[in-house]
Amino acid sequence: MTDKYPPVVQRPELLKLVEALGCRPNALRRDECNDWRISGKQGWIYAVPEGFQLVYFARNGVNEWDGAGPHMEDYVRAKRNLTFCRLTQDGTGEGIFLLDRLPTQEEGATIREILVIAKKREVSEETLERLRSSGFGRRDKNAL
Repeated sequence: MTDKYPPVVQRPELLKLVEALGCRPNALRRDECNDWRISGKQGWIYAVPEGFQLVYFARNGVNEWDGAGPHMEDYVRAKRNLTFCRLTQDGTGEGIFLLDRLPTQEEGATIREILVIAKKREVSEETLERLRSSGFGRRDKNAL
């Protein structure tokens, strides 16, 4: 059986999303099934034919069940803030959202915050030049 949306097609779409989200490039990696995904501490993002699938799951902690369920307030907040996405599966403390386009800058920040995806470090040209002059980022092949 052939893959409907093979990894070779998924990766370029997710690279565009990494740029739009402003997250670290190493957040994009392969999952257990060899598909590309953007990984966060509270969810993942997959490229699907319809756009992007955001998979949110509640945190597991010591006080997982504190009356209202496993961090239900986090999930309610996620549903409230991800109104620009379509909720396709609604579970107890977890859900799957569909985004059919690249997010705006504000939406990208919201997605990063909800799924806890690390933000890319922004460095000014001045700081970058200072780091380069101090040897940061240089690798001397003969320095063994």
